Parts: sequence; structure tokens; C-alpha cells
Amino acid sequence: MPKRRIPLDEEGFRLIGNACGTDKTLHHGYQRFYPQFLAPLRRRRKLAILEIGYGEGKSVPLWRALFPQAQVICLDRDVSESGEGYEVLKVDQSDPEAVAAVVDRIEQPVHLIVDDGSHVPSHQLSSFSILFEHLLVPGGIYIVEDVETSYWTNGDVYGYPTRFGLHSPWSAVEALKLAVDYLNRSCLAPQDKTLVEHTLSMAGLSPTAVGLISMLTFAQNCVIATRMQPDHLAFMERPYLYSALTARE
Repeated sequence: MPKRRIPLDEEGFRLIGNACGTDKTLHHGYQRFYPQFLAPLRRRRKLAILEIGYGEGKSVPLWRALFPQAQVICLDRDVSESGEGYEVLKVDQSDPEAVAAVVDRIEQPVHLIVDDGSHVPSHQLSSFSILFEHLLVPGGIYIVEDVETSYWTNGDVYGYPTRFGLHSPWSAVEALKLAVDYLNRSCLAPQDKTLVEHTLSMAGLSPTAVGLISMLTFAQNCVIATRMQPDHLAFMERPYLYSALTARE
């Protein structure tokens, strides 16, 4: 008799997450947000999920339970191993070249990327810049977890100092707030569009990658981005109907 499929709703995500012992549900309560974005992925016969950060491996059984058809690939600074339906690649997220090299090592299309790695804002932004543009498929979902560090003014995380805080120009949250403006770049005056691109680059977030976002959602301690379908790009590049009203003299 086939196993009963676990519903991919808030309760189903919470139950399996708690059973796996992951802090995604036990502490962060991400079951409040993720199901509405992830449920459509169940329609795919084949699925690849990339998670930055392996730790004790508690997320792997979560993804495997919710997506039995998925191949789960993890990047971790300290671990290299493999098992049924998953593989852990030893990659230091603090090294953008090492992260970029992963793109050539992964052959299957990746539909979901979850950054639960170092939690350092600069690492979160550089990883997004690389993986969102070069690895995630159109229509795919990218989740940046633990953006709480953007608000930390002291302390450290995994040995990295955290000197950010509200409105810090170097925080992941502030850079991703600018991404909202870039989503509306067709409405911006040309000089403002240039300013946003420059500020994104200075913060460590690629305008090219941001230009591929179709939808951006901020939730408690996480940010969720959807990659645009190619035929939707025309909406972003066309002159907006009332764009002349934003021009400065």
C-alpha cells in the first residue's frame, strides 16, 4: 500500500520539520511562509534542491519527505558526504570563486535554493548574485534565511564579526530592499535607475542577478525571490506608461 503523501501546507511542513528536528520549524516558524511558494514544485517529476549549509543534516530529510523525487545538494564549509538522494559538497560560502565553481559541478536544473549557510550578509549577497543568475532555473525559488544578522550591531556568527544594524548600507536586508526599487526600474528616472544599480553593486549585490527577479517577498527572518520567466522580461524593459512623469528637469 503506497505511503500517504504529506500535505505541503503549513501543518504538513511543520509536522515533518519538527520530526526532523530542524530549526526551520522548531525555532523560525518558516512553515508560515514556505508552503505557498514550494507547493507548485511538487508538480515536477524531477527536482533538484540546493541548500547552503548542511550542519547536522536535519534539513535533508525534510526536503526528501516533502519532495521524494528531489535530489538534494548541500554546500558546507566542513562536510563532504553523500547518501540516498543527497550529496554534500565541501564549499566555503565565504569564497565567491568556490561558490561559482559549483555551477559547473551541478548538472541537473536547480528549482529551489535555500541559503542557510554562514548567515553573514556579504556572503548571502555574493551567493545570491552567483547562484540566482547562473544556477536557478526560470520560475525557481531562492530563499535567504536568517537575515536577522543584518540588524546585529555587535557579536559574531560562526566566527565572523557582525557590525551592521538598522539601515546599514552593507546589510543583506538593505541591499534587498533596493532590489524592490530595481523591480520597478521601468518606472524610474534614468538617473535614479543608475543610482540604484550603483548602490546595489557597492553593497555586493549584482544588478544583473536582481534584474532577473520577478517577485520578492520579505517575511520574518527570511527573504524569498522568484526567478523571472524569459518571456516576462519584456515587461521590465519596456518604457512604463507614466515614466515621463518621473523625469527630472
